[in-house]
Amino acid sequence: MNGVYGLSLVVGLIALVAWILLGGLSESNSGRPSHPDERFGATGRGVVAGLTAFGIGGLSASYGGWPTAAAITAALFAALVFAAYAYRYDPGSEPDAD
Repeated sequence: MNGVYGLSLVVGLIALVAWILLGGLSESNSGRPSHPDERFGATGRGVVAGLTAFGIGGLSASYGGWPTAAAITAALFAALVFAAYAYRYDPGSEPDAD
């Protein structure tokens, strides 16, 4: 299972770095290429966050000595929480000032 966690983490981190670089390029280059938030939206943010969190959560639990079933559960829970947060978070909006 560590290979699956590692692969998920590597793919998620590569996607995260690409997201950041493309976002910066679109800001500094008059919108070309288009911003990843415009291309992939909230679903894309959720997928990238979920992949990264699945890898981090699974590797952490696995190397922490947790049983396999508990490590898988922790990885899935981490992926779900981070994907839901990334899906709901809109980087262009101001937080509520209540």
